[in-house]
Amino acid sequence: MASSSELRSRTTNNKKNKKQATAAAAAPNPSNASDLNSVKAAQALLGEQDTFSLSIMSAFRILFIMRCFSALYRIIDDCDEVYNYWEPTHYLLQGYGRETWEYSTDYKIRSWAFIFVNAVVGFVTKLLTSTKLQTFYLIRLFLAAVCSFVEARLYRTVTEEINPHVGRYVFAILFFGAGMFNASTAYLPSTFAMYCVFMAFSYALRPVSDIDLSRTYKVVFWIGLGALGGWPFAALIGVPFAIEEVLIFGRDTMTKKDGTVVRSVAGTKWRLRRIIRLVEATVVCGAGLSFILMLMDQMFYRKYTIVAWNIIKYNVLSTAEGRGPELYGVEPWYYYIVNGILNFNIVFILALGSAVCVLITAFIDRNRIPGTTRMDHVWPYIQLGLKLIPFYLWFTVFSLQAHKEERFMYVVYPLVALNAAISIFLIRTWTSRFAGLLGANVNTRVIVLRYTSLAILLVYGILSFSRITALLTRYRAPFQVYTSLWKEQAPDQLVNRNYIQEDFPNNVDLKLKNVCVGKEWYRFPSQFFLPSDTRLQFLKTNFQGQLPQKFEEDLGVGTYEVDGQEQYYRRRIYGWFGARQAPEGFNDLNKENPSVYVTPDECDYLVDVDFPLRPSSPLEPRYIKDTEHWEVMDCFPFLDAENSNRLTRAFWFPGSPGLEWGDYCMLKRKV
Repeated sequence: MASSSELRSRTTNNKKNKKQATAAAAAPNPSNASDLNSVKAAQALLGEQDTFSLSIMSAFRILFIMRCFSALYRIIDDCDEVYNYWEPTHYLLQGYGRETWEYSTDYKIRSWAFIFVNAVVGFVTKLLTSTKLQTFYLIRLFLAAVCSFVEARLYRTVTEEINPHVGRYVFAILFFGAGMFNASTAYLPSTFAMYCVFMAFSYALRPVSDIDLSRTYKVVFWIGLGALGGWPFAALIGVPFAIEEVLIFGRDTMTKKDGTVVRSVAGTKWRLRRIIRLVEATVVCGAGLSFILMLMDQMFYRKYTIVAWNIIKYNVLSTAEGRGPELYGVEPWYYYIVNGILNFNIVFILALGSAVCVLITAFIDRNRIPGTTRMDHVWPYIQLGLKLIPFYLWFTVFSLQAHKEERFMYVVYPLVALNAAISIFLIRTWTSRFAGLLGANVNTRVIVLRYTSLAILLVYGILSFSRITALLTRYRAPFQVYTSLWKEQAPDQLVNRNYIQEDFPNNVDLKLKNVCVGKEWYRFPSQFFLPSDTRLQFLKTNFQGQLPQKFEEDLGVGTYEVDGQEQYYRRRIYGWFGARQAPEGFNDLNKENPSVYVTPDECDYLVDVDFPLRPSSPLEPRYIKDTEHWEVMDCFPFLDAENSNRLTRAFWFPGSPGLEWGDYCMLKRKV
């Protein structure tokens, strides 16, 4: 497969001769015998001789270290992750939780199949844990393992099919990236779609084959799984692949396991044959996946539905009726540029400029590709450009949408790494060539070639570390505050570790305790962080949108006899009746439902953040100052982003200048 002027070339020469020709074209002739060793070193470097690369298992192990760190320490910065995915999972595992309108059987635009698969992991981990908080982190570690594996697969494919150096750059970008740190263990359909894109491109980067069907079917399957099982708009990534399948004839031979060589001859209708193959793969994979997912969703909704179609219908076809995603906020056109620079800093700029880098290289190094015609020189760059298009297509389409969220870009994070890695590879050849034009000797050019990419990745790594450190040290207070509630357990409590009141499962006279949130409702990290004898409640604030309601609890009261006396206990039903209901008050217009609120008098605990520099209001008072009714259990510092310097709040700097802080607190009602 052709990939760039120095990566691959369409030529009848064998690979050894191709590498020698590439190296010879790039390295200057020795002026004397003393330069011979330097020339050989340059040829070895340019010819990719003895280039070190990791095995897939080694790559997995190294990536898993960083992903475990993400699983254990990453904050949740998107309330959709909590209320649309963690809370329904908590409902399946624990029997209660909060649901959003998307799970109402009137709308059905969230898939229970996606929840169920992760809940199965949760059921298994319950056998190994003593608290549900441990289950939360074990599910995250499972996501970390899955992400590490698919990343390692892409790395090996890039190394084998494009270039070992490009593979190393992809690996470094993925390992250090703040964006990947956030996305890798996020419990979101867009993250699942990202996993599928990793797998799809681990096959799509292989050469097109006219005779081997496996590449087509595997790419279509993974794109289809990401679209139907995760997020339907992920299918957009497959458009350039389909174009490539029809545009390029590809390899025309295949060796079977028994050694038989099968050859395909390009006729006048080979493109028609390829279109039929694409349609066939799409129908087979799409129908199979849709059927399985529909059955899984029917187990909970008790209605047959295709959730992917419901999502498209709401987000695309309902906007004319005053519905649609714009109800939940709009952002300017440059939102994803700013967000991409925050998460990938200079690498995101290189990804955006990858097409320009290929065009420049095609012009200044057009003679590097062996061949006799202009098409021979240009064709490898065309093939490489097809690999860059998916990122541009996704970025353009979603930048044109009014409603924008960071998680929408998760799907193309693999492509950010790929496009940027190709840019880095091409830029390093420019610097070496430019040094030669300035009269640099061979030794200097080799040094420039070797350390240009290192310098880029070093800057990238430092900025990424700064971004990750800023997130973990300035916004982690919610995790710490809700975890502090477990300190209410008795010091000698040995059983029923999921409860504050140890006797709660066996004493039906004990009442639930309410943990209330006001303006901080969107930073709640899920009821995995709350003991099982507490419930989340909402206080009325200045927010006027729709908040989640309660699932009908999957809990009941059982009886048994002891010495002729009837005893009562709390038990799980495992009926999940709440999943098949359409609760009153839900709507798809983001209209407020007053029935979800409680009054402060009904709260046993209250979580609030106090920002001294921000004004209070009757609906959002400074509860921490109300010492008559509340006492402070725990407080942790939390960044006041609104009153902090934009640059220093986004990245960590020694001394942290220009920052303002608030107190994120767990309050307890005074008796």
